[in-house]
Amino acid sequence: MKDYTFVKSKKKNKKYDAFSKDGEYITSFGDKRYAQYRDKIGEYSHLNHNNKKRKDNYYSRFGKDAKKDTAKYFSHKFLW
Repeated sequence: MKDYTFVKSKKKNKKYDAFSKDGEYITSFGDKRYAQYRDKIGEYSHLNHNNKKRKDNYYSRFGKDAKKDTAKYFSHKFLW
């Protein structure tokens, strides 16, 4: 997390905006309308479900591989 800064997104239905350590915008990620396994950033921890089966289903739909600095990467690393 030290290489990135996260702020609550102002974009419709997005949870977070990710910025590089230099302050450059990277991407928005997460959807406010849905729960996640565990929010490691903490702003949406009230939506944590901590259900291993749901986590496994998420990865079976989206796969576990994600290119660095993509919305999928940040979702996997900080929400799932």
